[in-house]
Amino acid sequence: VYGCSLIQKGDAMKVLEKGNWGNPWSMELICSEKECSSKLLVEEGDVKPVNNQAGYYVLCPVCEKGVSIQSKDIPLRLKRVVDRKRQYWSSSRD
Repeated sequence: VYGCSLIQKGDAMKVLEKGNWGNPWSMELICSEKECSSKLLVEEGDVKPVNNQAGYYVLCPVCEKGVSIQSKDIPLRLKRVVDRKRQYWSSSRD
């Protein structure tokens, strides 16, 4: 059963061959600012969360505008790291 607390410490599953989970990630992206259109190499440390909603972006180092990255283009491992930095706030008035 997933999350079962009956598993003892010595009962760890053995990995026969590591997959892609720990591989470094990068992608090429074109700045969406019409006047800029710089070709960027985006690496893991460049990705930031959009606060108060789902989404990811990078800041273009040329024009300093935010460039959106589609969630499907980012590996789950990186999403988990970036999502920890996401901030949420309430818009309700007390």
